[in-house]
Amino acid sequence: MIEEFKFGFFKIDGKQYYDDIKILGISVKQWGDRERHNLKLNNLKEILTFSPELLIVGIGATGLLEVSDEIKNHLRQSNIKLIVEKTPQACESYNKALAEKKKVAAIMHATC
Repeated sequence: MIEEFKFGFFKIDGKQYYDDIKILGISVKQWGDRERHNLKLNNLKEILTFSPELLIVGIGATGLLEVSDEIKNHLRQSNIKLIVEKTPQACESYNKALAEKKKVAAIMHATC
């Protein structure tokens, strides 16, 4: 569960993260392969292998991260529902999906 989000910071299950993150089930990892403010299909390799029913993308506190049409089309073809929101709202959506027992993954931009 995402307990807290502040600009550049996440608190998840009592642990602190100071960078962009990927969440796959109970695993939280730093997302270090981001290029500028563009989410690329290759950023989702681990997520696609995890095969969630839902992917939540946090596009930053002010919404600067861009999600390509290539990603949207690929997820649609893979029957993975996509939610794209500013990171504060994306954290809420992630927690709600967890509470609903959905197989959910997330990729979250921590800053702008």
